[in-house]
Amino acid sequence: MSEFLLKLNDGDLVALVVLFLSLFLYEPISKAIFGKNISSQMMLWRKAWATQMLWRHERITDVSLVRGLIHNVSFFATTTVFVISGLVALLGASHSITEKLNSFSYLNGTTEEAVVLKITSLLIIMVIAFFEFAWSMGLHANSLLMLGSAPEPSEKDSKATSLVVNKLSEMSVLASYHFQYGVRAYYFGISSLAWIIHPYVFYAVFMIVILIILRREFFSRAFDITSMEDIEWPTSDSSTGSR
Repeated sequence: MSEFLLKLNDGDLVALVVLFLSLFLYEPISKAIFGKNISSQMMLWRKAWATQMLWRHERITDVSLVRGLIHNVSFFATTTVFVISGLVALLGASHSITEKLNSFSYLNGTTEEAVVLKITSLLIIMVIAFFEFAWSMGLHANSLLMLGSAPEPSEKDSKATSLVVNKLSEMSVLASYHFQYGVRAYYFGISSLAWIIHPYVFYAVFMIVILIILRREFFSRAFDITSMEDIEWPTSDSSTGSR
């Protein structure tokens, strides 16, 4: 292991540390600096959905909604399996990749150990993403079961109502959290592709990716839309009275 590390330059080692520290620490640091992100604001919308669901006699729409979320996560999970398979194949071709990179005169020479490190790092990120997507699918499935246990509209004032609303919305938020973590792993994985060319190229692309994620999660038009200020939801009495 020590011999392997000795064949790596300082730029590659720093890039490795930056990549994984950012993957694990991005969310707590970004929330500490900027506050709630778009996923946090969606918590209120999920709770509103769970509340509205309790007033409906037919909940086919709600079931379809959760199934749609499961389908979206399943697509990413399946795609990630293919990506992992491709990266494993690339590991076997690391020698050829090294020779090809060294054939470009405008690139600094690299070693096979460095190429293996970069591909392995991307592979680990994709494995993390797969586990996040798989867990998100399971949590969405749990949401379906909790939806099925919701009281009838005639029992909307029972003690179980508030419990179901809170638990269902929390489960849905948790599923979304893991899905977003998996998607974020893709963002960082894309930035790590530039690392194959040169660590400095990775730093530049990495900063661009971070700025894109920050803008979408904290400063985008979508973030403003998810604000629930000045929204008045109908009361349960008015909702049921219209039926």
